Amino acid sequence: MYFKFLLTLVLFCAPFIHSGHHEASEKAGLSEQEIIDIAMSAAPTNVSSKATIIDSKGKVLRGGSNGWTCMPGTPPNDNVNPMCVDQAWQKWLKAYMENTPYDSENESFGTSYMLVGDIAVDNDDPSNLDKSKGTWVAEGPHLMLLMPESLMSDLPTDPYAGGPYVMWKGSEFVHVMVPLETTEPLN
Repeated sequence: MYFKFLLTLVLFCAPFIHSGHHEASEKAGLSEQEIIDIAMSAAPTNVSSKATIIDSKGKVLRGGSNGWTCMPGTPPNDNVNPMCVDQAWQKWLKAYMENTPYDSENESFGTSYMLVGDIAVDNDDPSNLDKSKGTWVAEGPHLMLLMPESLMSDLPTDPYAGGPYVMWKGSEFVHVMVPLETTEPLN
């Protein structure tokens, strides 16, 4: 059931993935080890080396022992924009995917790594796909943190203010983005 959820997650995320550092890999026939290496690039080695690794279709390529799950990317851009998530983020992702309630005030702290970066999303509304409205940001290498929304009140929501910022404030899926490089405004 757990891996069925992860498969659903990676397939759902497909429209949000873009070509990135591993663009050429989606066209090449990669070995299982190359895909594992791409997935592991999402987080520091002390996290990814013992994480469960799944491929872009949700198949377990390697079992893990530390509660983390890393994935290399999703179709149609297989093996780009890898992500490693802890158990709290796995629960958050499940709620997000199934559009079920998630109460940040009563859930665990969580961490997700995306050290390769991500595509443009609206920072204000998790369901907005209309780039003509909202505050769009394409974050480079970053962490994402789950915590009670009440602890985020002093953080900016402007992704270009510098430093950590709140994404999707006021929604059930609010979280903190921690850029690891300067975030440049989109044109």
